[in-house]
Amino acid sequence: MPTEEIILIASKSEADLTEEEQQILLMETKRCYRSFVYFLRWAKIIEPPTQSTPGGIIQFELWYHIKKIIATLKTDQLISLLKPRQIGASWTIAIWVLWNVMTKIGSTWMLFSKGENEAIELLGKCRRVYSQLPAFLQIKVNPDSATEMGFPIMRSVIKAFAATETAGISFTASGVVDDEHSEHPYADQNYLSSKPTRDAGGQFISIFTANKLNPDNLATAIFTDALEGKNSFTPLFFPYSVRPGRDKEWYAETKRNIPERELAKLSPELYMEQNYPASIDEALRPTQTISAFDINVINEMMGDTRNPIKIEREGIDPKIVHIYQDFHIGEFYIAASDCSHGVGKDFSVTAIMNVRTGSVVADIMSNLLSPEELALHSVRLLKEYHNPLWFPEDNGWGRVVITTGQNLGYKRFGYQDAKKTKIGWHTDEKTRFDLWGGLIPAINNHQITIYNQQGLKQFYDIIRNVSKNGRIEAASSKHDDYPMAIGICWAKKSEVHARVEPMKPLQTLTFAKGDRYERY
Repeated sequence: MPTEEIILIASKSEADLTEEEQQILLMETKRCYRSFVYFLRWAKIIEPPTQSTPGGIIQFELWYHIKKIIATLKTDQLISLLKPRQIGASWTIAIWVLWNVMTKIGSTWMLFSKGENEAIELLGKCRRVYSQLPAFLQIKVNPDSATEMGFPIMRSVIKAFAATETAGISFTASGVVDDEHSEHPYADQNYLSSKPTRDAGGQFISIFTANKLNPDNLATAIFTDALEGKNSFTPLFFPYSVRPGRDKEWYAETKRNIPERELAKLSPELYMEQNYPASIDEALRPTQTISAFDINVINEMMGDTRNPIKIEREGIDPKIVHIYQDFHIGEFYIAASDCSHGVGKDFSVTAIMNVRTGSVVADIMSNLLSPEELALHSVRLLKEYHNPLWFPEDNGWGRVVITTGQNLGYKRFGYQDAKKTKIGWHTDEKTRFDLWGGLIPAINNHQITIYNQQGLKQFYDIIRNVSKNGRIEAASSKHDDYPMAIGICWAKKSEVHARVEPMKPLQTLTFAKGDRYERY
């Protein structure tokens, strides 16, 4: 807060100010223009009163997480913020935008929200903060417009847009804010339209709350890619508890009093996960409504995951190759590989399954292996299981795996056709349908055991994509490499002849009885 002396001076009319007081306010103005944090000393927000809070005009509070948001705003160009409801993030961004257009000549900021009313409300936050600034900080604003707030002396402006297909297409800006980004109907088109702004160094801020019923959206994709280092965005997440007063009792009371109309297709538990998540996993994990697999079953399977057994065998690198059950005589195995499309991106996976028990006894799962390296480590692992039938997926890099495997002398490949002219597994719409059609009931009926926890986690990310007529696939920026390898094993296990030759029946049994033999 400003000192009481400055507050008292700021409350005077301009005509009543002494020359010394005018100089004090001039210095205060310069400090506010130089420092956003200093400017916040004068920032007030307007909150509606409730039964539990007085609301009204209140001083903007620098909670700990707000300080972290501000530090990121000051240093980073691209920001993706996944947030719970009502933690002050939107107010922080609104004040940041207002400060920029008030202090930087020619500054243009574009605010996008899912609809016109929401866009106007976001701009309204900027207006309300401005209206509560002391007179010495206020500068002339253009005549009132619902979707624009301009400062002619600074030649700067804030424009609000509903996220329509062509919104903002002709503008280059100092910064873009996409509020409620996961709800934008034309998010991809708008993102492309903002490319000139981003290319010129303009700030791009994506703010969103998780969307449980439609997780396949651009905001979530940007955030998850940022977590994995696949883009240049800075990911920020804060749990519901960062706002003072939110404890377990508050959480339970909020959950108990959710208005029925807000639930839509969500259960109270999923509503709280979406709007008041305690972790990133909780916020982003899909609901059973769209999940391809039974989430309760995946949760139960997590209890069976375990670390690989410790091995010291020539040619086997335990940092890459994971063995959970050794080879056993009398058991039969099948293997499959899903190769990634580039080092550091998706995962390259080889899995070996016991066709009798459905247990995944060994695997390789890495996003750091080249196709040649995957083939080398796979061949070495397969030899430990007496060279089972192997089905590498024959996508672009998969063909390199197949060729390298052949060059390494591997003989027991599976084939796509009866004439055995096409090695491996080929994914198209038909085989994809067959794969998921077999794998989903097998998982849901506990016919498969998976020990690799990271591999099993990918099953949470397989959804029935509502925007693609229920197509089964990984959610945006998620992975399906491990489920694909397991699915190929399961789809092709019938090609492994796991029959044991029956023993010839005994014709007679002869037992000694006393000093003579009796035949039965």
